[in-house]
Amino acid sequence: MKRLPSLNALRAFAAAAQEGSFTLAGQTLHVTQGAISRQVKQLESDIGVALFVRKHQKVELTEAGRALASTLGRLFHEMELAVQRAAVGSQRKMLKLNAPPTFATRWLAPRLSNFRAQFPHIDLSITTDRVQSVRETRALDCLVVFGQEAWTQLACEAVMQERHIMVSSPKLWVQGEPPSLTQATLLHVLDGDQRIPVWEQWIALHGPRELDARPGLNFSTLDQAINAAITGAGVVVVDAAMIVRELKSGELLRHNSLEVAGPHGYWFLEAPGRTSATAQVAQFKTWLMEQARQAQRASLPTPDSR
Repeated sequence: MKRLPSLNALRAFAAAAQEGSFTLAGQTLHVTQGAISRQVKQLESDIGVALFVRKHQKVELTEAGRALASTLGRLFHEMELAVQRAAVGSQRKMLKLNAPPTFATRWLAPRLSNFRAQFPHIDLSITTDRVQSVRETRALDCLVVFGQEAWTQLACEAVMQERHIMVSSPKLWVQGEPPSLTQATLLHVLDGDQRIPVWEQWIALHGPRELDARPGLNFSTLDQAINAAITGAGVVVVDAAMIVRELKSGELLRHNSLEVAGPHGYWFLEAPGRTSATAQVAQFKTWLMEQARQAQRASLPTPDSR
């Protein structure tokens, strides 16, 4: 292959073509005007074609110069992008996170574009397995776990506590009034093979005392119960943070202004022995906690009935 002209000469020519001036090209490349002029002359000599027409205090591209400038501009841009990708790629890390299914789908997923914008060098691998012991964290970098209290085996930090509200689909409402609980189907969420006593906690605090919380439909995840409520399958007591979009859109309506705090919440844990991703875990944790603070500061939609 025939030897290409000097890369410095090509860069000097491309800058001069873009700026329309040897002086401005020199300022762009941090060299003198004379250096640009010499590089361009050498390039013209190497390829045997005039690239500029020199006029008093200015230069104009020849037809050959315009063709070469167009191609070089594109190639130098691609080279800059390639260098940037290589630099980012050398820092890129995969962060393995496990989180509860509904938290991952309804709370975390809508915020991931924000995370990517801030940390483009961190790739996330998100699983929603049922992790219940330290031994099961070995393949992970960090976790978000759901429970009434922090794990005692690992250092934990509270992300947020549940705030339960009662909602149902507008399909069940009659003349602006929510369905009667004694006549409605109650929607429940399972924890393994046991039903989480959310309805019992609600009744104990807010009533009605005569309501039997046991009948109804049971679901393995909160997300399933929410989706069932949206279709009009029944009434659900649910963490408000998981249905922000549905409350804003009107797909679900609050029965009243009452709520029950906790007793469950979400906790952040760093998996032990994963030192290779320590910096990325710290960045993700800082981002996650800030997102939780912003969500808590955001006001809930006004209840549809009091």
